[in-house]
Amino acid sequence: MEIVFQLLLDALLLSGFYTVLSVGFSLMWGVTGIINLAYGSFIILGAYLSYMIYMAGFDVLLFLPLIFILGFLLGLFFQALFVNRLMGYEPFTILVLTFGFDVVITNLLNLIFKADIRSISLPFENFSLFIADLILPLNRLLVFFFSLISLFALYTFLRYSWTGRAIRAVSLDPVGAQLCGIKPKRVFMISTGIAIGLALFSGGFYAMLQGFTPFESGWLTIRAFLICVIAGLGSVSGLAFGSFILSLFEVFSGFYLGEDWKDVVSLMLLIAFLTIRPRGLFGIRYHEKG
Repeated sequence: MEIVFQLLLDALLLSGFYTVLSVGFSLMWGVTGIINLAYGSFIILGAYLSYMIYMAGFDVLLFLPLIFILGFLLGLFFQALFVNRLMGYEPFTILVLTFGFDVVITNLLNLIFKADIRSISLPFENFSLFIADLILPLNRLLVFFFSLISLFALYTFLRYSWTGRAIRAVSLDPVGAQLCGIKPKRVFMISTGIAIGLALFSGGFYAMLQGFTPFESGWLTIRAFLICVIAGLGSVSGLAFGSFILSLFEVFSGFYLGEDWKDVVSLMLLIAFLTIRPRGLFGIRYHEKG
């Protein structure tokens, strides 16, 4: 029974990172209607930016807000220069565009950093807290704590700011929002900026949790997609629940079946939800974008 409680705790700590990982993907998908296949590459880009800051001798945690701002500007550029021009085309066209960006970013990172495994060592990463017989690694606990703060800040922004309300209005009904004086393309730019900013931001957490290479973007995108499929679009709390479900399956399958089975179980979970509950557990219906 002690092992089960430890696995549940591990899943809970992992779910904090997974929620931050998926919330930007969900925001861009829900508002613009675009499934960004380059999302995982932006996460890895954030991991390498954090690694460069770490190698320069600075505290990565202090620079995470700056990394988010850089990602926000990159997202504005990405949406304005490329995506907005294709909004009237078939969705497959934009899907190919994002896939192309994924390939370009991955290969550029490989050219610059090679395929060597990089990681960030926190001063206390080998320290843990003990509650009875349960172990809480400090690095995972710190990432979980900062993930909660980030999610609360995003939730407050989307719920109470004028821009956040505009984003929610466009996600629900872009035509109706436009009649109220909201410019959907401007909202698309802001939403994509926030999404890419969150991707780079979560990349810093990813670098703190494990080693990484340029070629891990695919599985990160799949995990973000899977969490959105489980939760549905339009609910930050739903994403937290979906992240916990995915974490449970990964942690328990990794322990009882072996690490090689984690990805297989995740894909089986994705197929199951797409077949049985394609709108997710908490999803709401969106209007067509474009």
